Amino acid sequence: MRAVPRLWMLVLVVVLVLMAITGWQYLLSQERQRRAEAEHTLSGIAVLKLNEIAEWRANRAADARLVAANPTLQRSLRLWWQNPDTDIATDMLEVVRSRLAMYREIRRFADVRVVDAENRTVVGVMPADPEPEDPITAAALDRARATGLPTFSDIHSQGGGLLIDVVVPLFGDDNDDELRGSGLALVLQIDPNVYLYPLLRRWPTPSATAETLIARREGQDVVFLSPLRHRPDPPLTFRMPLSSPKLAAAVGLRGTYGVVGGRDYRDQPILAATFKVDGTDWVMVSKIDEDEALATQRRETLLGLALLIAAAVAVAAVVLAIAEEGASAERLAAAESKAQLAARDARLGAIFRAAPIGIGITRDRIMVEASEGFCDLVGMTREEMVGQPARIFYGDDDAEYERVGVAAYGGLRAEGRSQTEARWVKKDGTPIVVLLSAALVEPGNFKADVTFTIIDITERKLQEERLGERTRDLERSNKELAAFAYVASHDLRSPLRGIAQLSEWIVEDMPGGVPDEIQGHITLMRSRVARMERLLDDLLAYSRIGRIEGDVAEADVAAICREAFDMFAPPPGFALDLAPDLPSFRTLATPLTQVLHNLIGNAIKHHDRDRGRIAVSARKVRGGWAIAVADDGPGIAREYQERVFGLFQTLKPRDEVEGSGMGLALVRKIVEVYGGTVTVRSEGRGAEFTFTWPGDPHMKGLKHATSAGA
Repeated sequence: MRAVPRLWMLVLVVVLVLMAITGWQYLLSQERQRRAEAEHTLSGIAVLKLNEIAEWRANRAADARLVAANPTLQRSLRLWWQNPDTDIATDMLEVVRSRLAMYREIRRFADVRVVDAENRTVVGVMPADPEPEDPITAAALDRARATGLPTFSDIHSQGGGLLIDVVVPLFGDDNDDELRGSGLALVLQIDPNVYLYPLLRRWPTPSATAETLIARREGQDVVFLSPLRHRPDPPLTFRMPLSSPKLAAAVGLRGTYGVVGGRDYRDQPILAATFKVDGTDWVMVSKIDEDEALATQRRETLLGLALLIAAAVAVAAVVLAIAEEGASAERLAAAESKAQLAARDARLGAIFRAAPIGIGITRDRIMVEASEGFCDLVGMTREEMVGQPARIFYGDDDAEYERVGVAAYGGLRAEGRSQTEARWVKKDGTPIVVLLSAALVEPGNFKADVTFTIIDITERKLQEERLGERTRDLERSNKELAAFAYVASHDLRSPLRGIAQLSEWIVEDMPGGVPDEIQGHITLMRSRVARMERLLDDLLAYSRIGRIEGDVAEADVAAICREAFDMFAPPPGFALDLAPDLPSFRTLATPLTQVLHNLIGNAIKHHDRDRGRIAVSARKVRGGWAIAVADDGPGIAREYQERVFGLFQTLKPRDEVEGSGMGLALVRKIVEVYGGTVTVRSEGRGAEFTFTWPGDPHMKGLKHATSAGA
């Protein structure tokens, strides 16, 4: 008689443990999933903003080139320079002012002006300031004159407003030595309130706390460069210490990029994505209060905890009731009658059946007991289930019934407990997916009862299926994008071929030969048609990276380098120096060959002397190889070492160096697709490009090494 209460107490204790483990694991998995979704969404918004800023800067630089290259502007300035202190000079400055005013109106610049070598205004749209340009604009002018390229200043205050300057030198490649050395430059001033700040303020979904801001480092301070949503301070006036350990903007300025936690300038907990804005000293921070980002997840977690606590309370009540009954049984064993024991068992059964989750007991897969929660879940009464085999929950799916039995009892034999998913069918024919957690009532005794809990996870499985469908849609979209890139490349080549053919007909139809000036224009046109064709080829190659890889084959690095060196046919004074320990290994040879060809080709094309040396070396690193290509060319200034990896970037005018400006962009994308990195080191003359490449034929070595070392 005394054994019955103890048996029920053991059953309920096991149930409590199973409830706690199963419920807590489920809540943790849901919390991780929702947080990952919030971080992914925030990162996507930040990358979109970053791309919009990059596009805006590229468009403004293109505007500067367009204005500087305007024939009317250049002709008028030339006449002004050649005829100082004359009526012609005065008239030409008026022509220039009119042309600058037109560009200011069309492109919505704050001001457009021409300055001399002392950075004093020669002519502009707005009234001229007799003083030289302020130090920030002057520094941008110095960089532009040194490089010959459009250059941006940082955001600065001038005349009571905020401005960004785009400056470009004039007559940098003119045949007139005096005019080329005049130091004349074009200054185009941008009001960040017109486009940049509105771009930062936009957020793709309604939000009470989300914002995007930009900041830069000044000494040991973080200076906020854009209006702040939750503070009235104007840009450039609000500062915080760079040493703030959790300030998201400070974290980004210290070199940590990507999704980070921490706090904002209000000391509020946030989720943030930090990225460096290429070509600037800015860090962009897209952020949202953690309370808002995770509000849904926390409500669901609290609800889950409440349900788990309710279940624990119910089970605790059962345990206390059984403990009290057990104590009473010990004290009153002699006087307790058979009827009293039956009544106690009845109460115990009532508590068991009222448990808020699905709980059942089987013996040899025959239902012995079921809770009310179990009955509600499968749509059956207790009487319909007790005494029936568990086969009734599987409909016509015999294979699923056998699979679950093998998995569940295999876990019970190995660890005394098991957890598996099962496809069940409710009484009304509705299919459901349940998470079935089981444990032996008597550990090691497989003839005794098995108690188990069930949780309906049908909705979670449907969400996983929808996620899989979205993944397949994304793969299909990538294939369609690749097809579009190919078609676009093919369709754009047709008019280019027509232009090239037309230039040949012009030459053939010119009576008495082609004048030198026209021949120069035709040669320039053919050169730019060829450059456009190379650009289309490189764009198509860029879109295919990671999708068209070739076959795994033996790659001899030394042989690939010799082939690339011979293919580019350098001048006789060039030498290729190959280290004796260059590796040969099995890998995807096609992308590796393209990387080495682009690096060696760049070293030859951009060399500034008739004699040069290119050295290739390699060393073993964890997960693969680090291969270095070094030259003794003109080198790359530190401020341009990151920029050279951008799309369409060259450090010389396109007509001086043949190329699309995509060689190093292709190198970086190929290397990063296979888990590697590429860096450049240059101090003074010479540059050394080093990239890592996986040594695993399956192209996984570097990725595994990175994750293992994290």
